[in-house]
Amino acid sequence: MKSTLKETYYCDYSHPEIQNLAGKLSEQADDPVKIAKRTFYHVRDSIVTGYDLYRMKASDILKKGYGICWGKSTLLVALLRCNQIEAQFGTIPVHKKFIKPLIGNFYHLANSPYNHCIVHAFLNERWTILDPVLDKTTYEVFFAPENVPWGIDWNGEDDCRLYTESVVGQPMIHGDLDLTIEKKAGNTELPEFLAAGVNRFLNRRIWKKTHFFKHLHKDLS
Repeated sequence: MKSTLKETYYCDYSHPEIQNLAGKLSEQADDPVKIAKRTFYHVRDSIVTGYDLYRMKASDILKKGYGICWGKSTLLVALLRCNQIEAQFGTIPVHKKFIKPLIGNFYHLANSPYNHCIVHAFLNERWTILDPVLDKTTYEVFFAPENVPWGIDWNGEDDCRLYTESVVGQPMIHGDLDLTIEKKAGNTELPEFLAAGVNRFLNRRIWKKTHFFKHLHKDLS
């Protein structure tokens, strides 16, 4: 089996819930691009944008119902591989101010450049970049009012690359997804017990504005 289709510790697509969702997303569709589009939009919008720790399995993200770039990318890779679509974990260096519309001055806590996590899927005979991090509501509440010069949609052909004005380098593919997650995609992070508290605080602020608070408040206690 190709490494780009293999299950790994964090890309745990044999998990029953991953298997079930992947099956639903591929129903009555034998076109990989169509399946990939369904999967991309499901992860983009059904998994709410919210901060979490790095070391989370794809099944953890699916169960929680939220994630940030690394978590949502891990889940997208798992669902695509589960449907026999080659997918790899990737990063792209961006200036840390890219996330300022979402978290305000807390963006100063991030390293710069920041290694934003994305997915590379082999579609249309090439590796295509997919970025599912911002759900539609979060984008419309925090980013659209700032008139950012990019959108969040994917047409099934071109690369879906967010934060274009903040990109400071070329995208990279990481062959070892698990090692990349263990190394936090090359980013710095507070000790986990502190990071968990900061994440809860940020998510509370974000979800109150997007009205996701009632749906996900159990993770803020």
